[in-house]
Amino acid sequence: MDRLLVVIFGLMGVGKSTVAKALGEARGWPVIHSDVLRKSLAGLPPTTRAHFEFGQGIYHEDFSRKTYAEMRRRAGELLDGGAPRVILDASFKSAGERRRVRELAREKEARTAFIYCSCPKELVRQRLKHRAGNSSAISDGRLELLDLQMEDFEPLTEEDQPLLRLDTGRDLGKVLQEVNEFLDGLSVQ
Repeated sequence: MDRLLVVIFGLMGVGKSTVAKALGEARGWPVIHSDVLRKSLAGLPPTTRAHFEFGQGIYHEDFSRKTYAEMRRRAGELLDGGAPRVILDASFKSAGERRRVRELAREKEARTAFIYCSCPKELVRQRLKHRAGNSSAISDGRLELLDLQMEDFEPLTEEDQPLLRLDTGRDLGKVLQEVNEFLDGLSVQ
């Protein structure tokens, strides 16, 4: 059976986790959410706010590396345990982290599919403002960090293929339809 790591990534507030969760539920595929895992590694409940300056605390480069390494470890375990598809939900702003997922896929004789989520900046701002008042939100992405993350996001490369550039500013049903068409085009059932 063909095995696949689906990487759903992009800036904060673009709807990565919403897409990952909906896709995982629709297809019955496990999802590894970086926000949940990061807080678990820090000993925090998922909805605890961790307001740090950009790149500090549990968002420091060292802790982020630890989080992404654990995501890969868990994805590898799921593939080894018989899960043919695994969804990874994180910013993957580092080209190096995207490369390490491709390396894991090769090691596990799997493929990768990258889904880069984006939407108009004004919509991202609205979502982040809404998130700030939502006590059940898991992500710590905040409006005041958005521009810093945009500057820190490493450009996509030729290696990040196959790649779907997904506009998440639309109705979730249409977004999922496009994702499913992309995955079906890769002969993923």
